[in-house]
Amino acid sequence: MSSAPLSLGDYHDQVEGMIQAGELFGVVEDTINAAALAEDQKAALWLLAWSSRDSSAQRRDALAALALVTNC
Repeated sequence: MSSAPLSLGDYHDQVEGMIQAGELFGVVEDTINAAALAEDQKAALWLLAWSSRDSSAQRRDALAALALVTNC
């Protein structure tokens, strides 16, 4: 059993596998957030996961986020 830390490639494979398995986006996000990686690497993995989502779900979530930061 290897004790070497996971590489970016390992996390990439893990995220891709989770997406292909239909894992909830929040679970994928949690996995990325917990990864022992630099913030820019986590951001790239998050973008990969986000881009695999249905475009209507992306838009819905983007509008909801915008509403949270809008002073109305």
